[in-house]
Amino acid sequence: MSTLALRLVDTLASTAEPEPQSSLVQRLIRARDDNAKRIVRAHLAAMDDGRLRSLGFSDDDIGALRAGELRLPR
Repeated sequence: MSTLALRLVDTLASTAEPEPQSSLVQRLIRARDDNAKRIVRAHLAAMDDGRLRSLGFSDDDIGALRAGELRLPR
């Protein structure tokens, strides 16, 4: 098996979501999602206002992002 095929298998396996059957699984998924949102917020905050506007953010959204109050959808 080639390394490309192995990477593809690993990628597909990592994208599969486990069925939330217990509160532990739900908390683990939520923690991973929260971490991803923090990373996205940090990248967005590093962008200049013009770039954010070109991505569809309003002035209010940009202000909330700069103030640390922007909520990303669940």
